[in-house]
Amino acid sequence: MPVITITRGSLSASYKLTQGLAREIPCRAISREEIIEHGKKYGIEEFLNAAKSIMETRPPHSWDPHAAQIHHYLVIFKAALMDFVAEGNIIYHGLQTHYLLTDVPRVLRVKVVAPLEYRVKTLTAESNYSEAEAREHIQYVDAQRISWYKFLHGAEYDEMTNYDIVLNMEKLNLDAMVEMIGLLVRKPEFRIDAGAMKLIHDAHMKAKIRAYLVRSPKTRDMDMTLTCDCESGTVKVKFNAPGRMAGERQKDIKEALAELDIIKNIEITGIDT
Repeated sequence: MPVITITRGSLSASYKLTQGLAREIPCRAISREEIIEHGKKYGIEEFLNAAKSIMETRPPHSWDPHAAQIHHYLVIFKAALMDFVAEGNIIYHGLQTHYLLTDVPRVLRVKVVAPLEYRVKTLTAESNYSEAEAREHIQYVDAQRISWYKFLHGAEYDEMTNYDIVLNMEKLNLDAMVEMIGLLVRKPEFRIDAGAMKLIHDAHMKAKIRAYLVRSPKTRDMDMTLTCDCESGTVKVKFNAPGRMAGERQKDIKEALAELDIIKNIEITGIDT
């Protein structure tokens, strides 16, 4: 039951690669639109419109109130994504997912690349862009991705160690890439055994809890850490707050998580700041 992420460039070929893999392995191909639709159960709409309008421009400054809305959106997006990951046997084609799943073991992270001139030639063939317009568009999109990735994750978009395999579209055809990924994902390093599944369900539980905390205006901006154990249903919450406010914050956390039935035991600790 593999879990694969494909980080795309501006080429439609990466979408075709996803569909080819879904047939070959076989597994379910999940789109961003499906994740967002599923995310409505977590209240993603509250942050979605703001996230869309903001992400059409350059990243905001850290003190901009819109910056928090982007991060809240990603928390809920991850919870929705983890609902699918916990079931296994999926492949996701997008931009941020490989980073959102850093706490999930045995995920095969694939990046599809191609030289600029190859991308320009492909885009002009697939659109009404002239060669100059295609080059300008690709360079603009690349610059946006680099700046947003840095803002969201504090990491470099083109850092190759973020991926397990990088495939060059100029050198490999789709059939070859499907075959290579199909062989790799069946290796022991990416096989999801009982131990890996336990860690996946722990990460799933944590993602759902964070989504519920973000849904509540009282807890969404609190500085806290979570430790989860899916087998016992135990969650340990540590948060920073002045001593005089610790009791009130504990009450807010319990209220935010009251409807989450996967929690059987909750331990909340306030750290005086």
